[in-house]
Amino acid sequence: MFSRYQHFRYGIYSFLCIGALFLIMKLCSLENVGYLRFLNVFIVFFFTNRLAKKNRQIDDDDNFLSAFGSLILANAVTVVLSLVSFVIYATFIQPDFIDHFDGGIFWNRHVTIDQAAVILFFEGMGSALAVSFINVLYWNERTPENKCVPVEPAKE
Repeated sequence: MFSRYQHFRYGIYSFLCIGALFLIMKLCSLENVGYLRFLNVFIVFFFTNRLAKKNRQIDDDDNFLSAFGSLILANAVTVVLSLVSFVIYATFIQPDFIDHFDGGIFWNRHVTIDQAAVILFFEGMGSALAVSFINVLYWNERTPENKCVPVEPAKE
């Protein structure tokens, strides 16, 4: 039972740490410093790596797709919870936040909350896919006796 729902737990841990990062940035008036927002990538990498390591420790002959699915699910939980908290923040806590939201390359200056949510969802799921894929490839090659990718012995 413990290992069955650990992807939800790690997704919630990742979300809470990202929320704490943005809260600290808000309290220190650093929310306009763009490069500090990249710290959330390191948080997601950290918790995804821990989940992949835990999956490998619990089930050594875990196949590639189940490991990848577990990591994707954990990161999708993080993305969905972050998206919900963004909408709540932009709607109720600081309604003028969306007025200062840059549209970027693809959107005009007048971005609605719905458009911003769609942008953040696709960006988050794209990065979740990339982070999960990188971590599952890394942990797939970590043990020489893994059953996922059979390795032929070296020829002498």
